[in-house]
Amino acid sequence: MDELFTQEGLVLHEQKPDKFDMDAGAYKLAINAVVQALVEHASDADPELRARITLAMEAYITKLNPQSEREEDFAERARGYVALLVRPTA
Repeated sequence: MDELFTQEGLVLHEQKPDKFDMDAGAYKLAINAVVQALVEHASDADPELRARITLAMEAYITKLNPQSEREEDFAERARGYVALLVRPTA
């Protein structure tokens, strides 16, 4: 992605070298903020949305090999990220 745009179509940021190694963190923050806002907005019309998202994630996790330390780590991280993304904003 070479450019990011505002709603008006103006160039907000041109991709530049990441001399402080901050790009991945900034991108994750932006994605988290957008997903949280979308979940918050959609939950107004669908109060069960958060629970369905959590149940869908749990259904996926139950298919994993529970004896594997790697899969347990993945499941723990997934639960934490989903909880972060679907929690109501204050």
